[in-house]
Amino acid sequence: MKSGYFQPLTNAYKIAWTWWVILLSFQQVLFYENNLRTNWFQISILVFLVFAFYFLVRQRRFFAAEDALHFSRDFRLGMLKIDFAYMSSVKVTPRTLRFIYIGKEYQFVVLGKSNQLLQNVLKENKVEYTTSALKRSEKV
Repeated sequence: MKSGYFQPLTNAYKIAWTWWVILLSFQQVLFYENNLRTNWFQISILVFLVFAFYFLVRQRRFFAAEDALHFSRDFRLGMLKIDFAYMSSVKVTPRTLRFIYIGKEYQFVVLGKSNQLLQNVLKENKVEYTTSALKRSEKV
């Protein structure tokens, strides 16, 4: 079983990042409103933000089995099994993987060797996918 790393790009994940930025901004406003002095409330917000940042940026693992992909969920409480037979509209770019699985769209950030691993696994299992390479502008 081969494995790699990914980051989810779900709506909930994007909303969590937005709230993280809002709370960080709020903490900074309080810090400057109190003339650069800290208090227990600001420290508690900062501690919460550090923990939230860790959970937002930690790498998650996926595993490639013979007939399916297994993506770990938050806190490793379970795995999301994606059967190759039911994947459609698969698109792989140098940084992302996007597909539809039983009517639900999934999008993940997958970089480097993990991206190559996914492309190889998709080829081995004869899953049709499109690729999109980054286009560099040519000098005129």
